[in-house]
Amino acid sequence: MLLNKIAGFILNPLMLGIILIAASVLCQLIHRRRASLALGVSSILWFWLWSTHALYIVLGYGLEKSYPPQLAASMPKADAIVVLGGGMGSNTNLPYAEMGLAADRAWHAARLYHAGKAPVVIPSGGGEEFSTVPLLLDLGVPRSAIQVEPDARNTEENALLVEKLVNGLPNRETNRVARVLLVTSAWHMRRSLLNFSHTGLEVIPAATDHEATTQKKNSLSLEDFLPSYDKFHRNNIMFKEWLGFYLYKVKYKIRG
Repeated sequence: MLLNKIAGFILNPLMLGIILIAASVLCQLIHRRRASLALGVSSILWFWLWSTHALYIVLGYGLEKSYPPQLAASMPKADAIVVLGGGMGSNTNLPYAEMGLAADRAWHAARLYHAGKAPVVIPSGGGEEFSTVPLLLDLGVPRSAIQVEPDARNTEENALLVEKLVNGLPNRETNRVARVLLVTSAWHMRRSLLNFSHTGLEVIPAATDHEATTQKKNSLSLEDFLPSYDKFHRNNIMFKEWLGFYLYKVKYKIRG
């Protein structure tokens, strides 16, 4: 979605911080020293805030808390297990699959398959044939049980293209709505469900990769307010998720 990309580029914390610094420099050049100082201090505080673990818990756990971890054995049966791409690196030049930060998605899809929850696993997204599929094979999922959706470029296309693939699966009961177990990172699940809710599929969230949930503590300490590059990176990702969710809500509301 082009609007998402443009808004994400302009409104992301890094760009807004750079704008504050640029505005501070401009005010200094035109001899507006008080304004320059205020903007300079604001930019420091801005980058500090977005680099803290405290903000990561607010943003990340805010996304994850509605989708707590669940045992694969406790999940209902479905027609397919859909695993959204983005958790693996392509292994076209490597002998084994390269696992990214969200590789839990492939692992959890394999768990669900071995628990007998669906006869087919559908990795969705460009490059999944060379990333998620090799790991699924290493985890014992037979190639005959894997149906790749290779063309989706974003979550909206994941939903639309997976719907077509699932409804065309052989041996599926056509007298009822197809049910899928949707596997993605817990922080990505809210936006994913929003997109899949506009398909004709019955979607059951099977969240994994609970990054913020595992880092949540009962109380905050001084350490949680110290800046960290890792937390700045993670907070940028969480911001993108929140922004994308609300932009899609607006889009679907306009579409009616």
